[in-house]
Amino acid sequence: MKDKNLDYSSIIGLILILFVLIIFTYINNNNDNNFSTKLDFNHKKLFEKEKIFFTDKRKKNDFFLLENNVLKIKISSIGGVIHDVFLKKYKAYDPLSFFHTNNLHLIKNSNFLYKLSFLNQKKLKFDTNTLYFNLFSLEKNKISGITTLIIRAKNPYGNGKGYLDYIYTIGEKNQYDIGFSIKSRNFYSKFNKGFYLNLDHKLFPLEKDRDWENSYTQVYYSYKNNLNNDIKYLSEKKTEDKNIYRVNWIAHKQQFFSFILIPEKILKNVFVKSENFSSGDILKRIQFKTFINTENNEGFYLSFRFYFGPLDLNLLKQYQNGFENIIPFGWGFLKWINKYFFLIIFEFLEKTNLNYGIIIILMTVVVKLILSPIAYKQYKLSATMKLIRPEIEKLNEKYKENILKKQRAIMELYHNVGINPMSGCISTLFQIPIFYSLFKFFPTIINLRGKSFLWVEDLTSYDSILKLPFFIPFYGNHVSLLTLLYSFALLIYTKLSNNGKQDFYKKENDYSIPDMNFLLYLMPIIMLFFINSYASALSLYYFTSNIINIGFFFFIKEFMLDEKKIFMKIQEKRIIKHNYWKNIIKKIENKKYKNPTE
Repeated sequence: MKDKNLDYSSIIGLILILFVLIIFTYINNNNDNNFSTKLDFNHKKLFEKEKIFFTDKRKKNDFFLLENNVLKIKISSIGGVIHDVFLKKYKAYDPLSFFHTNNLHLIKNSNFLYKLSFLNQKKLKFDTNTLYFNLFSLEKNKISGITTLIIRAKNPYGNGKGYLDYIYTIGEKNQYDIGFSIKSRNFYSKFNKGFYLNLDHKLFPLEKDRDWENSYTQVYYSYKNNLNNDIKYLSEKKTEDKNIYRVNWIAHKQQFFSFILIPEKILKNVFVKSENFSSGDILKRIQFKTFINTENNEGFYLSFRFYFGPLDLNLLKQYQNGFENIIPFGWGFLKWINKYFFLIIFEFLEKTNLNYGIIIILMTVVVKLILSPIAYKQYKLSATMKLIRPEIEKLNEKYKENILKKQRAIMELYHNVGINPMSGCISTLFQIPIFYSLFKFFPTIINLRGKSFLWVEDLTSYDSILKLPFFIPFYGNHVSLLTLLYSFALLIYTKLSNNGKQDFYKKENDYSIPDMNFLLYLMPIIMLFFINSYASALSLYYFTSNIINIGFFFFIKEFMLDEKKIFMKIQEKRIIKHNYWKNIIKKIENKKYKNPTE
């Protein structure tokens, strides 16, 4: 049985890549969170409509401002809550201008509400969101530069006695976190010991591709597990709720920004719910509830920190609480590849202050140079295999009735010429983690967010040269030029690397083995559909990578590999082996001649 015109290393590599793409798609479309969702009934019930028996009749809503170099925060007098958080150094995507030109508000128009809920013995409930807070003090420490705002609400049931203070603090420089403390005095003597802290956060889209951003929006949390602090998350795709114990912090993460609640003391029991919205103005609604037990009715004091800021790895590391782990660089060793290989190269090239599209191109060149020894060995293997194919064809013909002998003969031929056919598969396996890591790298690098290159508006989102009036499954409703260029370059490279192999095979009517050569040419079409909606930086990287591959192909072929010399070496090894066995036979014959009785 004759082998067909097929590069088995390429086919195996293609199958492995297709397998990775299938797994990648499955992971992104299914909830890979295996946590238990057993709920505490009392906590869950408190999210339903609640009876409020006190309402402040004041209608005027005053606002208090806190500001530093990066944040501008507006606090409402009604309820004392944060009404608006404006990030000065970032912009939100504007669908009218197709660029990031809108002011970026992480909190706006009461999409972020929190309150204390007190219950009396008759189960009637009073919420602090009905209180009116007056300015008590606003001071700035000249030494530390910290501004402290204290707003105070009177106890509506204390006959003028008792109060509740909300205390906000902000640093004067580039701090994205603020302090939030709650202090009371004779505030809830008529209520049961303890109260509920409730938070309701609606997350709005900030990026170009709402669906893509939604897939990166989810709840992360850190909890104390024995002596260690573990970090887990809720599903990014499905509505999910969960009871969490011994909580260190909770993060409401979007694609590039996050709110993080950091309590001063560990929260013993927290109920959190994440509700997903596939359409509309809301990406997700996250609800949070925990019970705070107090021993002294005369007063209590709680302290938190709120982080409103970007998902910048170096910035989050400074907090030393594991916040950097909410950046989805991938799982397992893929995260290490992104953090300690690609990110280091990217940050080094970023210092050149070049356009970020140029930086990605330079990054591709650097990575290809680092991996060039593997590319050289792979091409050398391919060239050697091409030269010995006539010999393999002869062995196939000679041992066509005995498959075992044929395999032994072929393996002996490989050994004689000094090649290992499996090394091509090993090289492909080595490059698959790099291939997959980039899918997680480019959509999570905030430095690329909103950066343009040529016709590309945002390198962290897809580029579109044509909007389609219909939706194509797996492809989308737009045409990405960079994806087209990448697929075309991949097709050319596939054609070049596979060209000429048929010269060593006879064209006979043997249909016992199907010609699978078409699989090699199927890959560009698959990638065209698969990454059309991915970050344009990824398409730019792969397009550049294939242009370099084509250049490597001609450079290695013309200047680094001499196929005639390789063929001569093959003949020399064959002659050496032939002479070796000839000498062995001659020695045996001479021995028998000297000892005829044996």
